[in-house]
Formats: sequence, structure tokens, C-alpha cells
Amino acid sequence: MTGFSKVHHLPAQYSLADMHVATDSDAERRTARYADLYDFAPVGYFCIDRQGLIRDVNLTGAGLLGISRATLTGRSLADFIAVNQHDDFNSFLDQVFHSDAKATCELTFLDADKRAFYAQMEANADHAAQLCRMVLCDISERKQAELSLAQSEERFRLMADSAPVLIWIMGGDQQYVWFNKMWLDFTGHTLKEELGHGWTKGVHEEDIKDCLAIQAAAMTERKPFTMEYRLRHRSGHYHYMLAQGAPRTAHSGRFLGYIGSCTDISERKKVEERLRHSRQMLRHLVSYQERVREDERKRIAREIHDDLGQNLLALRIDVSMLHTRTGHAHPKLNERVGIALSHIDATMKAVRAAINNLRPTVLDLGLTAAIEWQVKDFQRRSGIACDLHVKDDFVLEDDRATALFRILQESLNNVIRHAKASYVQITLDRNADKLFMKIADNGIGIYPDCRRKANSFGLVGIEERINALGGELTIDSQPDKGTALSVSLPLKVL
Repeated sequence: MTGFSKVHHLPAQYSLADMHVATDSDAERRTARYADLYDFAPVGYFCIDRQGLIRDVNLTGAGLLGISRATLTGRSLADFIAVNQHDDFNSFLDQVFHSDAKATCELTFLDADKRAFYAQMEANADHAAQLCRMVLCDISERKQAELSLAQSEERFRLMADSAPVLIWIMGGDQQYVWFNKMWLDFTGHTLKEELGHGWTKGVHEEDIKDCLAIQAAAMTERKPFTMEYRLRHRSGHYHYMLAQGAPRTAHSGRFLGYIGSCTDISERKKVEERLRHSRQMLRHLVSYQERVREDERKRIAREIHDDLGQNLLALRIDVSMLHTRTGHAHPKLNERVGIALSHIDATMKAVRAAINNLRPTVLDLGLTAAIEWQVKDFQRRSGIACDLHVKDDFVLEDDRATALFRILQESLNNVIRHAKASYVQITLDRNADKLFMKIADNGIGIYPDCRRKANSFGLVGIEERINALGGELTIDSQPDKGTALSVSLPLKVL
């Protein structure tokens, strides 16, 4: 029939009484289930009146206080709160009953055995504002962890503030979040002034760009970094700082930023500057001494050549003429004159050798000619095969030509004295503004401690000659695999 809902008929074996019994049983089970959820919840549930008396509590709440639920009913919750926090509890209740919002408070509780524990309370009043429902949660472990963390942070701050270096902490957004007392005392600024990017106002304007770039690059790779920059002292003067930063991560692996320190290296910088100036002055002195020595060698060689050489030549001509005239008439005298003539020849040869040692006259013909002469002399004296490769013919100013010749001379002398080589190759080349000379042998090489031997100044002298002319020296050597000495020298081509 239309307008009526369909009627479901119960089976014959069920009666209406049975249906009511089943319904009551389900309701009882649900009620029991909710009671269990209430009693065995992981937090304590309390029902508190305006006077702070306990009207109802679940089993968990009673367990937190260490007393039976029946005994708790009617007692004041303040009996289980530390005496010095009773005012806080009363203020909390007043807030709950005079506000519709949920209130939260953390207090120290004492159980029935007077054992303290920390608890967090959340409560809100009912519609009639006569009772409030309160949730009590034991937060002792969290508070203990917070206390330990606070103590750890306090120890760190005490240690950091007493450290003899400037210490800072930077967050993951490159904003600085903390500075120690030493930093604040150094800059003369407050912590608030330095936070974020405020500290950059004290960095020298010439250093700030590189400083921030180094930090940003390190942060991208999450790697430690080291940098130097100038930081303004409270006196207004800039000091050199050596900054070192190390990445910070949480236990979960989350990147937190950097912690680092700055060490004042101004005195070290001054010492380095004085040392650099002293070294520069020493090189100027060495260069000056070399020029003076070469000039003196040139003068002595010229005087020997002009005076002693000419006198020996005139003496040889006279003795040679005497030797010719006494050929048959005075045989004994002729023999004695011949011996004198041979002595004069040996003396002239020694004089020429002395002149070449002081300053080879072949240098006046150009660097290429002087090097060719030196190579031939080296082969004659040592018996070591030597190949010379000169890719261009050019003329240099005297000081550079002399320096390169002396470098080659000293290198070849080292080959004779130390290398035990059987072959040497010399290459001389240049580009638009530099000259390159390479001297390579197949000897025993340079062992690590050779250059530290006393009175071992050959390579030191070569290096100083090159440095004085603004050049570079490279030595490639391996034990028993020979040595290659490469010189790069800026040119003033004539």
C-alpha cells in the first residue's frame, strides 16, 4: 500500500521481550567500553568544582597521585600541589571559571608518598561554570630533558663567554642568532645590534662581499669553512680575524646552521708583513749584490784582458822573436827560451780561463752564443752528452742575459757534481713576453733532504736570481728518474 513503509517481521522464535534484552545488553557493553576508555586513558581526568575539590577522577589520575579513587573524591587537588605553587593553582582555577576558553598550566605535584613530579593541566568549565573538566598529564621526563638542556646551554654559554676567542652561532637561513661576551666586548655592540646581519656593519667594506660569498658557498655544501676578514674594534681600528665555522645538525639530521669562532690574528699579520718586507729587502739586497758582483767581475775581467793579457801578449811576441833568432847560433839558449815561451802560453791560457770564469767574453755576442759556448765547455769538461734546442735567436738586456747564463752555468755544475747523469737536454724558447729555459738530465734526481744540507746553496742561488727578476722556478724530480729545472722569466726584448 502506498504511503506506508515496509514492515519487517521478526522471525517466529524472537519476541519483543527478547529484542529489549538484546538492546539493553549492547548499551551496557558500550557503557562498559567507554568506562574502560575513561579509566585507563594515558592521562588523568579530573572533575573539579570552584573550590578546587575533586568530584570525580579516573583510575589513571588516581594512579598519578598514588591514592585510591574513592579516597580522592571530596579532597582538594591543592593538597597534592607543591606549597609554593598554591597561588598559581588558584589563579589557574580563577581563569578557568571566568573564561570560556581552555586554560593551560604546568605545576609541580606531590603524590601520596610526597614524591614530586611535573604535570601539565588543561581545563575548561562547564556551561554552568560550577565544575571544570581537567586533563592531567605527567611531563616529568620532558621537564627533565628541558632542564638538562637548559643546564647544558648554560654551561656552554659560561664556557663560551669565558673563551679567549669570539664565538658566534648562525642559523640555517644565514642569520646570526648568538654572539658570546668576547665578541660583544670586542665590537662594543649589544647582542641585539649584532643579531641577523647586524654584525656585517663591523666588517671592512673591502671584505664583506667575499666574506658572505664564502659563507653562502659553505652553507650550500654543508661543509666547514675558513676565511679571513677585517672586523672593526670598539676603538674604531680594524683587526684581522681568522674565522672558522662548522655545520650544526640536530639528532634527526636536520641542518641547523653553523657554530664558529673568530681569532684575532692582527699581530700575526703584522709579523707576516714585517717578514714579507724583510724578505723583499733581502731579495733586493741579493739582487744588488749580484749586480755589484757581476759588475766587479766584468771590471776585473776587462782589466785582466786589457792589462795583463796585453802585457803577456807583448812578452810572448818578444820571447818568440828571441826564440827565432837563437835557433842555430845558441842552441842551449834557444831551448831555454822555448821553455819560457811554453810557460807564457800556459799563463795566457790560464788568464783566458780566469777571464771566462769571471765573465765570458762570448756574452758580449748575445745569450744564444754564450749558451752554445757553455754547452760545448760543459761537454768538454764532463764528457756528458748534451743537446741544445734554441727555437729563436734574440738579444736581451745585459742583466737578464747574465742571469740566465749564470742559472745555466750553476745547473750544469750541479749535474757534474751531484746528478751522475749521462745525458742533458737544454731547451730555450720564448713567447710574446716570457722566456722559458728547461734543463733536464737523466741522473739520480734530487732526494727530499738534499736541499736541506748545510752549505747547499746552488738551487737557493738560482731561485733568488729568478725571484729578483720576477720569474718563476719549477723543479720536477724523482729519485733515479732525473731532474728537470724549468725557468720562466718576463722579458724586455731589445
